[in-house]
Amino acid sequence: MTPGTAARRGGVRSWAAAAAGAAGLLLVWVVLARIFAGTRVVPQPWAVLQALWDDRNIYSENMATTLSEAGIGFFWGNVLAVALAGVFVQVPAVERLLLRIAVASYCVPLVAIAPILVVVLPGDVPKEALAGLSVFFTTLTASVLGLRSADRNALDLVRSLGGGSFLILRTLRLRYALPSLFAGLKIAAPSALLGAIIGEYLGSSSGLGVMLVQAQSSFQVARTWAVALVISALAGLGYAVVAIIARRLTPWAGRDVSVGAGAVGAEVSGGRVRSLLTGTLGLAGSILLVVAVWYAVIRGFALDPYFAKTPADVAAYLFAGEDAAGNRGRLLSALGTTLVDAGVGYAVGMVAASLVAAVLVAFRRVEQIVLPLGIVLRSIPLVALTPLLALVFGRGLLGVTVVVSVVTFFATLVTVSQGLRAAPALACEVVTSLGGGRLTVTRKVRLLYALPSLFASARVAIPGAVAGATLAEWLASGKGLGSLLVADYTASRFGALWSGSVIIVVVSVALYALVAALERPVIARYAPQRVE
Repeated sequence: MTPGTAARRGGVRSWAAAAAGAAGLLLVWVVLARIFAGTRVVPQPWAVLQALWDDRNIYSENMATTLSEAGIGFFWGNVLAVALAGVFVQVPAVERLLLRIAVASYCVPLVAIAPILVVVLPGDVPKEALAGLSVFFTTLTASVLGLRSADRNALDLVRSLGGGSFLILRTLRLRYALPSLFAGLKIAAPSALLGAIIGEYLGSSSGLGVMLVQAQSSFQVARTWAVALVISALAGLGYAVVAIIARRLTPWAGRDVSVGAGAVGAEVSGGRVRSLLTGTLGLAGSILLVVAVWYAVIRGFALDPYFAKTPADVAAYLFAGEDAAGNRGRLLSALGTTLVDAGVGYAVGMVAASLVAAVLVAFRRVEQIVLPLGIVLRSIPLVALTPLLALVFGRGLLGVTVVVSVVTFFATLVTVSQGLRAAPALACEVVTSLGGGRLTVTRKVRLLYALPSLFASARVAIPGAVAGATLAEWLASGKGLGSLLVADYTASRFGALWSGSVIIVVVSVALYALVAALERPVIARYAPQRVE
């Protein structure tokens, strides 16, 4: 059999698997429509197709608007993320100062930051900014992970020949970073689209988000599903385009003889005391920088103090005055509910995605069946999906857990799959030649090489889980900080709104740091190779 014939047969099998996956999704859709026929929440596929046909003349303009916003946000968010990742790797002190701020930008609740963006930025820029924020942190994490995955022997060789850090970055790190970077861009493509759509939810004259709001407001269920289907198709197309480019530009991925496995967090040498001192100084510097930027934005844009609260206002709300104790108790009680919601969904989403990733890597044909479902779940706006999930699974902990799991599942699946595939083919073949099966190869080889990707996913998923929990509490359960923040925003209690947002950010950054602290000893002990 010639290589061309084998490639064509492989392509036919891939298309057959993809078709089987699409048919499976369609069958699930029909079954759900019959089960919930009385509620009229899940329409039949042909009703959705009819709605698509009826609106065929208005999709082009709205799609162009949303794709323009998402494309601009995608470009600038990823450019800034990759550039900052390069700085982090070259100057670890900058990472210790700015990484927490990057995490904080990913954790700020949309209901708190959106009104400021609308006031400060003109025209469609708020939607573009939200699209950029949606991709920035995940791409930053993937880029740093990739840049630190360069083979240590190759790094030592270049250094021994007199090569400096910039030459190493340009000739080695960037090449090794490409597979991880493209894994991040696969996640970023649907995320940018959803960021733009959420921005349109907050106010716009055109776009797919506007169509979705109008369809939901008028209870046009079939039209709502039709718009969501178009959004899913565009998100899947974006994912597919990045995947195709990745295959063309990184044909060596997963076939290297050795692959480095560096931790994403900045390496700190010199003992525990020095590490503790360095971390403390970095934390203090990050806090001071955040406070300075906070004040600068409010004063620079002359924001109305009625809704734009300063750090001093937040501190006064939480710790000064007769009502401070009651204010703290109200927010901390709601925070306890949110942490339970986020924690359970986080654990379920991480475990499920990791297991599915292992299956996809071991059985490649399954990928064409399962991956479309993951893309669909990730690309449907949660503001449209959450009410349906609440109807199916209830408005209690189970329903919130499903929503949070959907948020964490896709990014973890993509990143962990990439990490599992990064295992050298030679090492896998050695285990196979000794009688090991696919499960043994995954357990003894692939899992070890995937540890950096697994921890990167675990860190990124924490802010996502908290954000998903607050969204589910807003739209479904009516409990927790998510519901409380929306109530405060509606009642113009902006002191409570900003204070609750700060609490969410602080807790998310602390949990992120906890996972990063666990990552270092695990990577040092079990990863095949560390990168300095």
